[in-house]
Amino acid sequence: MSNYPYLNINSLDSGFMWEKALSDLRAGTPVLIFDFEGREGETDMVIASQFATPDVIRRMRKDAGGLICTTIREKEARVLGLPLMQESLGNAVAGLGDLFDQSDLKYDKSSSFSLTINSRNTFTGISDVDRSITAREFSDLIGDMDSDTRIRNRFQESFRSPGHVHLLIAREGYFSRRKGHTELSTYVMEEAGLIPTATIVEMLSDSGKSMTRQEALDYAERNSLTFIEGKAIIEQWTNGQGNGLGGIRSSSSGTSPFPA
Repeated sequence: MSNYPYLNINSLDSGFMWEKALSDLRAGTPVLIFDFEGREGETDMVIASQFATPDVIRRMRKDAGGLICTTIREKEARVLGLPLMQESLGNAVAGLGDLFDQSDLKYDKSSSFSLTINSRNTFTGISDVDRSITAREFSDLIGDMDSDTRIRNRFQESFRSPGHVHLLIAREGYFSRRKGHTELSTYVMEEAGLIPTATIVEMLSDSGKSMTRQEALDYAERNSLTFIEGKAIIEQWTNGQGNGLGGIRSSSSGTSPFPA
């Protein structure tokens, strides 16, 4: 008999999984987010960027195996001057504009990729330690966004590009514009009261493809991790549980408003 009956593939309680996902993320524990059968049909391992320790990055690299990325809301991306990759490169690279045409994407209308970065406090930037430093320092930067008047200068002083952490921009308005793991994971961080940036990675299978939903559920059960579906997250958003309008930021001294 399963030790985690709430993971039964036919009887996932969306409200219970939502609350458990928020609780786990606040505790620095990764959760698994499945998007939709009709979209990528993939599961990402997700952690709050502020808790992306070297051990977490190692686990992402070894157990998930996809591309480790860090998210940022579109509002903060504008403050930092971060572009979407297809827009910046499409305009900058002469003669290769068609390379950045995304009209034939199989899973969405556009991707969320921005620049790649390394913290200036890293060596090559690729090690578990280095990527952890980059993700956590980026989270610190976002956390200070409203109090640091030199935030764009600090961004450039603290990070270099290109690097080994891929930044993803969560669209403003969240699921009214895009329903990707970028938006799903960032919205969950906001609603958990954490600094609204997630570090995420696709879960890959030994089959040579992405993990199926069932494979990801099996992994969650073996490792006592929470598995939540995109439809459950969007249900919370639709029911007015924030709708991207704000969140509560956790800190060592308690909680304080973190405006959207």
